[in-house]
Amino acid sequence: DLSQIIKREISIKIDHSYLNENPFMLGMMPSTENVAKRAWEVLEPIINENYNATLHCVKVIETPNHYVEYFGE
Repeated sequence: DLSQIIKREISIKIDHSYLNENPFMLGMMPSTENVAKRAWEVLEPIINENYNATLHCVKVIETPNHYVEYFGE
């Protein structure tokens, strides 16, 4: 299920961590935009290969008024 994939592949790796030193963000500035982009890079092939589906969007929410939606390149 998608929520378990997100938890396993992203949440566990970045939750309560210092993103500047987190391997998940290696080579990227840890902005909200880059977290969304990196999440896309991780999730898109998993969803495509395992579910024969296309990822539509990744949404990263920092606060109710500050969020990013990434739709791929």
